[in-house]
Amino acid sequence: MGIIATDGDLIVRRLLDERPDYALISRWRAEPHVHEWWDPDDPPPSTEEAEAQYGPSARGEEPTTPCIIELAGKPIGYLQFYRWLPWSDAAEELDIRADADTFGIDLYIGEPDLVGVGIGTRVVDLICRHLETALGASWVALTTEITNERAQRAYEKAGFSKVRRVLDTDTRDGERVRCWLMERRGTPIGRLDGETTRP
Repeated sequence: MGIIATDGDLIVRRLLDERPDYALISRWRAEPHVHEWWDPDDPPPSTEEAEAQYGPSARGEEPTTPCIIELAGKPIGYLQFYRWLPWSDAAEELDIRADADTFGIDLYIGEPDLVGVGIGTRVVDLICRHLETALGASWVALTTEITNERAQRAYEKAGFSKVRRVLDTDTRDGERVRCWLMERRGTPIGRLDGETTRP
């Protein structure tokens, strides 16, 4: 099943280039709590559109690794990770001063009844530990919309710190989204002091 990382009942596995996985993404992207933050200017994709969008990375044709999050054997959300250098235009727009081992992640918990119960923090810490230990990540950088305080709390509990405000390349109502650039540099889960380690 292409398992990437595990922690007890929590598994991150590769997205399969198969219709059932694309159907999960289509369903989750239509959930209001996901659509609010993930490409809000675009309609949620159909299963066919999800396949067209995520298929190339699922087949290894693009430098992003798409994944499904599972809890106790049940698919519950989506995660993707990537090195920032292949996306240098976006990194420059966001002033992410990436080296060859700077990674980015994006994720959502798709099942509404599992939002806000701490799973997101577990997933973030799990994938970051994988990136740091298995792939040699020097640091992980990501953006969260300024008003998405729930996501910011989850990332902070997993060792991320707010660095500065940036304009994301994503849009809301046609305008680029104001976000926090957040980073983690090998910090353990539970650090909440908010210290910024980048000069």
